[in-house]
Amino acid sequence: MNVHGSTAGSARATGALDEPDFVALRPATGAPHRLRLYCMPPAGMSAPYFQTFVPHLPTAVAVHALQLPGRGRATGTPVHTDPHRLGQLLAARIRRDDDGHPYAVFGHSVGALVAQETVRCLTRQGHRPPTLLALSAMAAPHHPDFTAKAPDVLLGGRTEIEKLFGRLPHGPGGDPRGLINAWLPMLADLLLALQFPPHQGPPLDTQLALYGGEDDPVISPESLAGWNDLSSQPATPRLFPGAHTYPLDNVEALAARLTADLATSLRGWVCPDDGPGSSAGECPVGALRNGVRS
Repeated sequence: MNVHGSTAGSARATGALDEPDFVALRPATGAPHRLRLYCMPPAGMSAPYFQTFVPHLPTAVAVHALQLPGRGRATGTPVHTDPHRLGQLLAARIRRDDDGHPYAVFGHSVGALVAQETVRCLTRQGHRPPTLLALSAMAAPHHPDFTAKAPDVLLGGRTEIEKLFGRLPHGPGGDPRGLINAWLPMLADLLLALQFPPHQGPPLDTQLALYGGEDDPVISPESLAGWNDLSSQPATPRLFPGAHTYPLDNVEALAARLTADLATSLRGWVCPDDGPGSSAGECPVGALRNGVRS
């Protein structure tokens, strides 16, 4: 089952509870920092969804996970259902974080839609794109599978939703308010997904990575590959054992694949003058592969 609850003791968020923000699951801590990775969780989930990935990613990667209102410490606050507004807010947050180092964006399920919209907003705002946009277990908004299957999931009730996300929580002690608080973020994120507009404008010019589950009941490899229509750097989908929730069963394998794709995306990247890098100014790609400086 997906991860619920408050963030770990080492995690910290900086914004108000009623605003989307990023929780630092592994903060940037000076010299070891090479790259900032922004992670967008699936429907109904919060930042701790990615906590299990942190130990399997190189220490050079500062991991920041999205915390949306209505869940975790912010249970009961109004949820977001406007994808463009959410993308604008997250793009502005990433711009405030920018310290000149490379950054990447990873999203799973509905989080993939949020990730793509955030990068699109960053591009529209004239900000430099991420070195890598990694999208997992979601069809592109323009793909026929997305428009055909998403309404069925939303309108099919608990049975259809649990096919995707696993067993949903019951309200503690049968408390109706607890059940509403548990379900509301899930339903809000599915509504958010239904409102994502098709991509407009030129293709995104950033390295793309596509991941999925071999037995996903909704997202086929073909629909996952539909993201290539929106990118000038297409990618072949990488499939892992499991269904829609495959990341929780393949943490180490997915982290290894993501690390390799991050390293590839950094080839040719020149670090800031005051940042870590080689004598030639190039960021050490090998440091991401094995956790030591090359």
